[in-house]
Amino acid sequence: LKSRPRLSFVGRADPSGCVRGREGDMSPAIPKVAIPPERWTQAVYGTPETALAKSEVSKLGGMQFDTGYWSRGYLQCIGRGIAHKECVAGLPDDVRVTKQGPLSGNKELSAAISCMSETGSPEKCQKHFDELAKIAGYKEEEKKSSVEKAKDFCNKAGYKLVGVPVLWYAMKFIKIK
Repeated sequence: LKSRPRLSFVGRADPSGCVRGREGDMSPAIPKVAIPPERWTQAVYGTPETALAKSEVSKLGGMQFDTGYWSRGYLQCIGRGIAHKECVAGLPDDVRVTKQGPLSGNKELSAAISCMSETGSPEKCQKHFDELAKIAGYKEEEKKSSVEKAKDFCNKAGYKLVGVPVLWYAMKFIKIK
């Protein structure tokens, strides 16, 4: 009997998907991914940390889609003896939809989109973006005076500031060396 020559896939993938380095040395091919597997769910269902508009998780449960809505209406229509084309044309839209966000059907949003499509320059459309920011609830930080800062500190401290006058009076009698 003649011995058959041994086939070797040195440095290439063999049919099983494994990579062979030296003859007989096999290691599984590990895919290179940008997102680790433990963060896949967050990547699919979450909002990126850098996004200004966060998804409203509380409203996700309110979303609904009834797969039988149009089939029930169609079957009832066919059951009355109406033709297929008339039944399809007469099916009403499903009105049970999730409440839309603050920008749906908004004039400012339409104006911003048309400005960007006409000019293509964000600098020229800045006033539209500012209006959208106001609608979304973003406010610029207001400069506070030192008196307002002191009032805010006292409001946060609350009853703990009752001891300050007592401590101030007691400091007359205490000498720090």
